[in-house]
Amino acid sequence: MAQFNFDQTLKTNNYNQPQINSGVDQSLRNRQRGMEEFNRTINRNNTKKRTYHFDLPEPDPKTTVAYRKTANLLFSMLNGTKPANLKDAVFAVENAYFNGKLEYSKYNKAIQNLITIAKLKAAQDGYNWSDPLTRNMMIFRVMADTMKIKFPGQEAPITSYPMRYDFNDPKGDENSTKQFVSKLLSTHSGQCHSLPLLYLILAEETNTPAQLSLAPSHMFVKIKDKSGTYYNLELTNGRITSDAFILGSGYVTSEALKNHLYMEPLTKKQTIAMTLNDLTSNYLDNIGYTTFALQCNDSVMKFDPNNFQALSIRSNYYTAHFKYVIDQIQRPPLEQMQTNYPKVYRLYQMRNKIYDRIDQTGYRKMPKEVYQQWLKSAEKEKRDQEERLNKMLLIHITK
Repeated sequence: MAQFNFDQTLKTNNYNQPQINSGVDQSLRNRQRGMEEFNRTINRNNTKKRTYHFDLPEPDPKTTVAYRKTANLLFSMLNGTKPANLKDAVFAVENAYFNGKLEYSKYNKAIQNLITIAKLKAAQDGYNWSDPLTRNMMIFRVMADTMKIKFPGQEAPITSYPMRYDFNDPKGDENSTKQFVSKLLSTHSGQCHSLPLLYLILAEETNTPAQLSLAPSHMFVKIKDKSGTYYNLELTNGRITSDAFILGSGYVTSEALKNHLYMEPLTKKQTIAMTLNDLTSNYLDNIGYTTFALQCNDSVMKFDPNNFQALSIRSNYYTAHFKYVIDQIQRPPLEQMQTNYPKVYRLYQMRNKIYDRIDQTGYRKMPKEVYQQWLKSAEKEKRDQEERLNKMLLIHITK
């Protein structure tokens, strides 16, 4: 089967802006909050008002054309002036990172090949493709199982291999493209970002009901059986899990559930908003913190105000903006900043306000080693849930 040719385009140089950790670091925020105490002990006599630039520097517009074009497409999908299409949204986001060098035809062909395999396997095993549960399970199997498929006109069956979990930089800390669906299609290896997105693209293309959902440091897919029971499809290890298993990680707090941070099946527009988060993160990686990043973040927050990734980006934006300004005026004591630089002081308050909002969500950061161990612990859960779902699926075998 032909595979999508993933172009490992080199990153551009980072725009000269302070880069803040992409995660939300409680200790960082505490240190930032403690700055006023530090300022009481230094520059105490520095009362001279200084000139400064308040707005973050803007990059050369030529370097941001692809990002702005993609943002406009995503804005249109969110506003309803264009149909919300996840396949196109994901491609546009990744293509913007590569400045237009990805080929849509190859990307689409790789997706259609996977759908063909799923359809052929359903027919080969006697399942009814018109049933939504069948389509979900065949999409899941094409991503999670090794299967033999007989193609029309070919004597020997072809082996379809499952997608693998990429243990090398799975969060994309060193290379953002590790989380790209285009990379997954090319290498058949991905992680909890690209794997669920590819599943949802396949579901979208086959008119199959499925929804994205979130857990600490994690994304997965929710599907329903005919009784309305939800099942969680864990694409990183090919397992079917329950809500109880995810809650058992110990990092989903009652406050987080109350604030709808986790476990909720996301709407189509909320999922598109997640791709706008991805565009913003890629922009920060390649360009830096500018007003464009904040504009994108505003749009995400409008459609999904509880989106934690958006809250994290917002926190980092205001941290970077405040640092840019406060360094210019040589970090005066808080009292002097309030008197001499009221605009800077308001920025300081906005930064702390978003810090407080994050603290109130109930978020708890899951360490990488705990996350990996949690994924490995799903074997028993896989057996229990698959037994239940297979019983449901057997009802819908074509007679």
